[in-house]
Amino acid sequence: MKNKKTLLIILLVVLLISVGSIVLINNTELLVNLEANAVSLIKQYLKVIGFLSIMGLVYLRMKKGNETTSEEVE
Repeated sequence: MKNKKTLLIILLVVLLISVGSIVLINNTELLVNLEANAVSLIKQYLKVIGFLSIMGLVYLRMKKGNETTSEEVE
């Protein structure tokens, strides 16, 4: 149980950091010295990391639902 909560917290933190970084990059001139392609690539990597963390959260939620269903059947 503790491992699931730890994993859930880690995935939420990763999601918040990736979304926050994208918002920060879009609204400030933080990476103005880099080329446009490099900034676009950084944003794409952050989006992929955020998407993977969302998929991890969905997986944990579905796994929890399946465990609850199997306990109800027994």
